[in-house]
Amino acid sequence: MITIESASQIAGIIGAITLLYAYAMISKGKLTNTSSTYHIYNLMGAFLVGLNTIYMGALGALMLNVVWMIIAAWHLIKSIQQKSA
Repeated sequence: MITIESASQIAGIIGAITLLYAYAMISKGKLTNTSSTYHIYNLMGAFLVGLNTIYMGALGALMLNVVWMIIAAWHLIKSIQQKSA
């Protein structure tokens, strides 16, 4: 049976992998900084790492991930609006 601690750790690991993948794809030129996909990866990754930081009580890291999610969500909305314009 999976514990809450294990689920938290798994969420954090998947989130970190997601953020690193987005960074790697930007670095390789496979995604652009205006790509909706890039912002979705950032939003999902920061959310999952944020879940882990909540469980671990790491308030500094939680604050970082909340701001990361806000930035990602803002740019995702802008990206979607530009595509529909």
